Amino acid sequence: MNFKDPARFARLAGAAGLLFVLGACASLAGRPAPPDYAGSMAVAQTYAEAGQMDAAVAALEQAAALEPARKEPWLLIAQLRAGQGRHVDALAAAEQVLRRDPADRAAYDITIASGLQVAQRTLERLRGSAQAPDDARRGQAQLIAALMAEVFGPELLVSEEFKTQLARDAINRYRAARVKRLPDARKPEPKGDPLDLLGGD
Repeated sequence: MNFKDPARFARLAGAAGLLFVLGACASLAGRPAPPDYAGSMAVAQTYAEAGQMDAAVAALEQAAALEPARKEPWLLIAQLRAGQGRHVDALAAAEQVLRRDPADRAAYDITIASGLQVAQRTLERLRGSAQAPDDARRGQAQLIAALMAEVFGPELLVSEEFKTQLARDAINRYRAARVKRLPDARKPEPKGDPLDLLGGD
């Protein structure tokens, strides 16, 4: 700053004084200063430590709006929502992280864990529904089942209870077929000299 120009210095000093007065008036009026990213993140941490998760998420969303390119607020939102069991919200936040950093492992893990939770809840609703799934849903289910078999192995799609039932059914079928191949126990066994059966004298 050039202090050798008295007129210019006077103008700058006047402007600075005006800004100071306006700031003081705003503080006296009870209006807080505009939030910044670091302040919003600190507020979010305070709320989270106090167990006020919704307020913490609101502060994190404010931080995300102030710094749209940053992934950290979204990652914290995803972690908080997953901890609350709000897996749809956790998925949405984790996707925001992956848009900014596709290699983020923590967000990737949240999408997997929360995605499976959402799928489980959906299947439980379908199982408890009186309405049978239509062809479109059945086709989607077959696609998902094929992907799960490819990723986790086909044995994952069969529960231990169902495996036991299949084994029991197979044993019962084997026993039934074996009984059919055995001689009929109701037929009387031939009696007398075995040579008589051969037609000899």
